[in-house]
Amino acid sequence: MAPITEEAPPTGTAGNTLLRRLRSLPAQTVMTVEQLGFAAISFSVQAVLLLGGVPNSDFSVFGLVILVPLSQWYLGRALASEPLLVSKAVDRLRGAAATALALGLLIGAGCLVAAVFFDGLTRNLLIAQAIASPLLAVYDHARYVTYVQRRPFLAVLGDTLWLLLFAVAAAVLVATGHWTVFPMYAAWLGAGMAMGLLAALRTGSPLALSAIRGWFRERRTLIPGFLIDAMYLVIGLNGTFYVARLVLGEDGFGLLRKALTPVTALTVLFVGIGNALLGHLAGRDAHQVRRAPATASGLAAVLTGFCAAVLLVLPSGMMTSVLGTDWSEFRLVSLLLLGYVLFLACGQLALQAAKATGWAWLGPRVRTVEMIVEISLVGLLGWKYGPIGSACGMATAWFLGAALAWLGLLGAGRKSAAESV
Repeated sequence: MAPITEEAPPTGTAGNTLLRRLRSLPAQTVMTVEQLGFAAISFSVQAVLLLGGVPNSDFSVFGLVILVPLSQWYLGRALASEPLLVSKAVDRLRGAAATALALGLLIGAGCLVAAVFFDGLTRNLLIAQAIASPLLAVYDHARYVTYVQRRPFLAVLGDTLWLLLFAVAAAVLVATGHWTVFPMYAAWLGAGMAMGLLAALRTGSPLALSAIRGWFRERRTLIPGFLIDAMYLVIGLNGTFYVARLVLGEDGFGLLRKALTPVTALTVLFVGIGNALLGHLAGRDAHQVRRAPATASGLAAVLTGFCAAVLLVLPSGMMTSVLGTDWSEFRLVSLLLLGYVLFLACGQLALQAAKATGWAWLGPRVRTVEMIVEISLVGLLGWKYGPIGSACGMATAWFLGAALAWLGLLGAGRKSAAESV
C-alpha cells in the first residue's frame, strides 16, 4: 500500500516513477502492518471468548454489543479521519480530533440510555461501553492522524501496546477463573482507554470542541458523501445482525457470531486498507484508481483462501471439544462467511476508490441495493435454514454489492477518461 503524502500524482520519466515507488516501500510496509495490528485488536477479545467456551447465549449478547465500537469507528472515520486523509489538512487537526471525540461522547451517552432498558449481562456491557466510547474514538482517529503526519509507525506502536495490555489482563483473568464475557470485554475496553489517553497527545487537542463547527464548514463538500456512505454501512451491519438475532434466537445467533470471529478481524483489516487508500488515490488518474483496489482485492482473495484452507484441515473432534460447538456446522458457516468477507472487501475497496476521486455518491447507491438484499436474505434464509442460511444470505448480498461497486467504478473511470480527452 502506498503511503499518504502531499505529493502530486506521479509524473515524469519511468525512472523517476520507479524511484518514487522504491522510496515508498518502507511506509507501505508500516501501514500494512498497522492495519493488520488493528484487525488483531478486534479479533483478540472475540478469540479469547471463543476459546473459553462461552455459551452461545452469552456470546449472542456480546456479539450485538461489540457492534457499538465497530459502528462508532466507521462513523468517526467518515466525519473526521477520511476527510482529513483526503484533504491532508495537517493544519486542521484540532477540528477533526474534536469531532471524533464528540461522536464518542454521543455514542457513550446513547449506551447509557440503552442500558436503562436492559438488565444482567447486556446492561453491564453497555455501561462499560459507554465509559470507553469517547477514548476509543480518540484512539482510532489518532491512527489516521499518524498517516497524515507520515508517522504510521506510531500507530503500530499503539496497536502493539493495546494488544499487550489486553493480553496481560486476559492472562490474569484466566488464571483467576474469570474467563467470562464481562470481565474480558471490560479488560479489552480498559486497555483501549489507556491507549486513547496516550493518543490524545497526537490528535491536535481533542478537547477543542469549539473547532467542530469550523471543521464541518471547511469540509462541507467532503463530509456529506462520506457520512451517508458510512451510515449505510452501519445500518446494514446492525440491521443484518439484529434480524439474524430475531430469526435465529440466542443459540443460533451465538453460533453465527462465533463463526464470524475471524471474519470480523478480516473485515476490520480490509475496511482499514480501503480507508488508507483514500489519501493515496486522491487526485490520481483513472488507471491508478482502478489498479490499486484491484491489487488489494487480489490480496484479499489470497488471504481468505488461506483461512479457508486452515478451516478445512482442522480436526473435527478437537475443534468441537475446544469450542463447545458442533464443528461440522461451525465450519460450513465459517466457510460461507469467508466468502462474505471477500466479496465485502472487493466491494468496499471499489467504493473507497470511487470516494477518493470524487465519486462519493456511488457508495450510497450500491449500499442501498446491497442492504435491502442482505437484510431480506438473512431473515428469509435464516428462518428456513438456520445459521447456514443467514451466512449464505450475507455472502450472496455482498457478491451482488461487489459486482455493482466495480461496475460503477469502471463506468465512472471511463466517463472521466472521455471527459479529459
